[in-house]
Amino acid sequence: MSSEVQQNRMRSVSPLKQRIQEFSLIFRDHILALSLLLSSLFLIAFIVYPIMKTAINGFFDTQGNFNLQFFYRYFDSYYGPTARRIFADTLRMGLLTASGGTLLGFIFAYTIVRCRVPGKKFVHILALVPTVSPPFALALSSILLFGRNGLISRGLLGMQFPQGANDLYGMDGLVFVQIITFFSVAYLIMRAMLERLDPSMEEAARSMGAGKIHIFRTVTIPLLIPGIAGAFLLLFVESLADLGNPLFISGNTTVLSAQIFLAIAGEYDYQKASALSVVLLIPTLIIFLVQRYYVSRRSYVSVTGKPTGGIMEEKEGWIRWPFIVTTYLVCVLILVLYIAIIYGSFSKAWGLDYSFSLEWWKQMFARGIESILDTTFLSIIATPIAVLLGMVVAFLVVRKKFMGKEVVDFTSNLGGAVPGTILGIGFVLAFSTSPRLLVYLLFVVMLLFALGVSLSDTKKRLLTGAAGILIAYALHYLELMSVTLLMVYVVAAIVLLSGIAELVRKNRKAGLRYVFMGLYLSTYGLIEYVIYPIVDMNKTIPSGVFKNAMTQLPDYIKLFFQLPHPILGSILMIMAVMIAVEKRSRGKGVSVNLAVMIGCSVALIFAGKPLALVGSPYIILAAFAVRSLPASVRSGIASLQQIDPSMEEASSIMGADAKYTFRKVTLPLIMPAMIAGMIFSFTRHMTSLSAILFLVSPKWRIVTASILSEWEQGGISMAAAYSTLIIFFVLI
Repeated sequence: MSSEVQQNRMRSVSPLKQRIQEFSLIFRDHILALSLLLSSLFLIAFIVYPIMKTAINGFFDTQGNFNLQFFYRYFDSYYGPTARRIFADTLRMGLLTASGGTLLGFIFAYTIVRCRVPGKKFVHILALVPTVSPPFALALSSILLFGRNGLISRGLLGMQFPQGANDLYGMDGLVFVQIITFFSVAYLIMRAMLERLDPSMEEAARSMGAGKIHIFRTVTIPLLIPGIAGAFLLLFVESLADLGNPLFISGNTTVLSAQIFLAIAGEYDYQKASALSVVLLIPTLIIFLVQRYYVSRRSYVSVTGKPTGGIMEEKEGWIRWPFIVTTYLVCVLILVLYIAIIYGSFSKAWGLDYSFSLEWWKQMFARGIESILDTTFLSIIATPIAVLLGMVVAFLVVRKKFMGKEVVDFTSNLGGAVPGTILGIGFVLAFSTSPRLLVYLLFVVMLLFALGVSLSDTKKRLLTGAAGILIAYALHYLELMSVTLLMVYVVAAIVLLSGIAELVRKNRKAGLRYVFMGLYLSTYGLIEYVIYPIVDMNKTIPSGVFKNAMTQLPDYIKLFFQLPHPILGSILMIMAVMIAVEKRSRGKGVSVNLAVMIGCSVALIFAGKPLALVGSPYIILAAFAVRSLPASVRSGIASLQQIDPSMEEASSIMGADAKYTFRKVTLPLIMPAMIAGMIFSFTRHMTSLSAILFLVSPKWRIVTASILSEWEQGGISMAAAYSTLIIFFVLI
């Protein structure tokens, strides 16, 4: 009877109360609650907010007046034909690329899985090479080989291209390059589906006398429809989001991604770029939503049954060999394209003198060592951030129940689905000045978290919060009277003294944490004096590669010691909460110390121009993390779904909290997925272009932007040298 009563009570609970209970369970573990809050804040700040800023900016002119002029252009008689043609060309490019890429991906997958192709591993590696190269590498190599002055088109075939002739530049060449660039995605999806396909239905059809073509048409293809549709839609989104290839090879054909870039780089018109982004965002989001539906449908089908036999193999030569020959021909084409990039980087003057020369490599290291080092350094820093955040989001999505879980999952994947140009514009609009809305959101969330987790009495929460805000106002007044750096030093002194006081009271762990944090805050300004000898030494180094490399070292050091003030304030508040929770568990009072730390934290959160990140390395790190986050989340979800939850439940039953369980049980089991995610994330960071093109500055340069710059100035061999270096670096 008791179980029936309990079930009836559960049924009688309203959905709202059930959601509140779910959140209360999460907030019983402060580490779990903190993970949810921080991941949600990151998604809002660096995905939702920039996209909203881009979309809203398209409806307002520079004076802030509501203006639809760039949307009206699609319907007027003067601008309309051109605007509609660009939109139609964008959709046509997406459809052609998705169709060709999906077909080629299926051919590769079918060959690998069912045709017993010789050199299977070599074919698989070649199929994945386009995913680890710069976004426009294949466009560059196609121009080197098949352009108007290409090695094959003119050097070997002697082709001439008079004005108006159909050459590589244009829609044909663009679609060709995008198919080779993106087919790897379709190949991986198709291969996974073919390997998991239950062969029993095909065997049943064969036993009833059906022919190969009939089985393929009526059994195999219908079973693969969710995967084919998912691959097609994903390639369509990738094609629309691509910026590098249209800039290199589209010729007189203009697509929306390139038009958005030119609206900023050429016209300096952010409203036009934002309006065009809204136009591009609509089909992208629609396709992304449809693609998620097909992916979920495919996942559902794959777990409804187990294969009754091994993978079927094609034995008929008339089926097997056309697939193998087609796959080999494409592999040869991929090899030739990448060899052309390498050869182009060592040729003296491509199209005129193909003799061996190291001139372009010397110039690349002399002029571009800073961008190479900056890209590598920032990619290394961003990789663990993206992977850890992805694993936290995956853990919350798979293991926890709370209202908005689907929204968290959707938003984490949105950063990779939205075209990078839209995110890049959004970052510039959102973080050129201080985004006060985000700063206040951070302040409110962190304050509520600190008071809610550290204190249980409502009156103490109100008094401690009020005292903390008063202290923050006093410190802010000090900042207004002097400079921000002096206020940071005062906060550092307060934290340091709090640490010493904790050590005197025999609270060794809390004292050491505060002392370390106080010393770290004090280095915010003192680091300038630490790096001064390095700056002074660089003046004595002769000009060259080593001098250029050493010039960047002080900036790399400062990145770790001059974090944005809101991040410093958040770290300090989190530390204070952890110490308060530990002290409260031992029956000690925490209100006074917590109020002081809240005051110091809030003062740091609002210090200077909070979150005005454009021009700093932190905005590039955020862009890198956003673009590679979806892969980390998907890899973490796939790994966690294979782990029996009973292992984690057993740890919890034994008294372990979420932090200990994750570190000792879950983390070792998902480590392979984390390593795979780190490799992919680093690759994505090194080859990223569209999302960070508007975020580079003279102090922080990115190698893909350098390649584009060299290409625009006619340095095709220099661009080839950059591309070759990135490809080899990523592959190694």
